[in-house]
Amino acid sequence: MLYFLFFILFLILSLLFLFFFYQIYTLFLQPGAVYYPTTDSSVKEMLKISQLTSKDILIDLGSGDGRILIAAARLGARAIGYEINPFLVYRSRRLIKQLKLEKLVSVKWKSFWKADFNQASIITVYLFPHLMKRLQKTLEKKLKHPVRVVCNDYPFPGLTPVKKFKNIYLYNFNSSIALRKK
Repeated sequence: MLYFLFFILFLILSLLFLFFFYQIYTLFLQPGAVYYPTTDSSVKEMLKISQLTSKDILIDLGSGDGRILIAAARLGARAIGYEINPFLVYRSRRLIKQLKLEKLVSVKWKSFWKADFNQASIITVYLFPHLMKRLQKTLEKKLKHPVRVVCNDYPFPGLTPVKKFKNIYLYNFNSSIALRKK
């Protein structure tokens, strides 16, 4: 009985350590947003405002449970998600497999700050306002071709969106970064 109690205590301490390490990692080393799912109506509007077609490759930064990826695949587009939460990666991959969308959708267990944007024609993001300026600089640096960027709730500071519907913002990024400042 004593060994069992030690085992339980060890397990709890191990989980607490992992949780603490994960919090440090996501807050300081690879900052992002906490998981808060995009509503189904916002997903629909994000894909509509981006003018997604079956020829597009969509990258979702912080893909969470995969709902944007799945919606894009159901419209015939290829979709790639970046997510650092291993539980959400597992959950979204499992759902994608159940829906038989593995040929169109992939989820990478990786920070989107290190993402490869070379394939993207559309990028979707739902990120905290204090990180939007950093994301803008990252996109301006990494993008070598025209990409439509759709933001949910929080716009890029200092940039004027091409389109706006409620809290959904569309921006056109390209290699010359000819974005009009506010």
